[in-house]
Amino acid sequence: MRAGAGLSRRLTAAVTLAGFLGAAYLFADSRGPAAVPAPVAAAPSPVAYHSDGLSDAYDGFRAEPLTLPTGRGTGTVSVRVTGPAGTATDFQQVHTKQMHMYVLRDDLSGYQHLHPEVVDGAWTAPVTITDGGAYRVYLEFVPHGRPAAGPTGAEPTVLGIPFVIAGDTTMVPVPAPRERARSGPYTVRRLDGTADLASGTPAALQFQVLRDGRPAVLEPYLGAYAHLSNFEVRTQGLKHLHPLPADANGGAPADGVLAFHAAFAERGDKRLFLQFRAGGGVHQVAFTLFTT
Repeated sequence: MRAGAGLSRRLTAAVTLAGFLGAAYLFADSRGPAAVPAPVAAAPSPVAYHSDGLSDAYDGFRAEPLTLPTGRGTGTVSVRVTGPAGTATDFQQVHTKQMHMYVLRDDLSGYQHLHPEVVDGAWTAPVTITDGGAYRVYLEFVPHGRPAAGPTGAEPTVLGIPFVIAGDTTMVPVPAPRERARSGPYTVRRLDGTADLASGTPAALQFQVLRDGRPAVLEPYLGAYAHLSNFEVRTQGLKHLHPLPADANGGAPADGVLAFHAAFAERGDKRLFLQFRAGGGVHQVAFTLFTT
């Protein structure tokens, strides 16, 4: 009699457990993903290039330093670039130059935008170093035959080479985000103030150039009305942001507003260097922004 009662209790428990598990399965399944459809062949996507200057080699190209600064003062950067066909001395013209070269210290100070020329098979440019520390030289170019990735044109290859200037170094903290910056008589304001941007979401980053409180008269500089270089504060990776035309005819913005196509992949602080030409001279300002 006791054995029969025990068997009855075990059967009841088993049925209860089965019912509980079944309910749990249905509960979970009702919130699970829909059934995966059969794969459909998609059209091939264009090749994406994501070099950032943190390596001396990318996509078959390599940068070999021949001369780098070794001390403070005026020096020379000379770099040989090799590619699939050997020494590479000819690239697409982008913003009127075949190569754009940048120099930056690892505290995001000392920014320089240079335009090297080929000398004895190497890309060479003068550079001025004012303080010690760890630096990096970036080489940005677009190989011939690389297709356009969209309305902003072909993506560049960016190679980088580090170098060190020995001696005492005065490190410069990265400034906090601010709405305005000045260069000579010009004030540049970020139109969205110091708002954070969302990473992974394309946006138009806008700056207005003012002189005496009125929109400045901007002049062409390297085939555009401004250039904006973005550096990740954490890694020092470089991304050149493309300017958007002010109108269908490519004229100067009457309101002094410069807009750039911005799509930041990573969360964190960014340091942006904006260059524009006005009043017969080239001006430079810098902004810090944060992407969430």
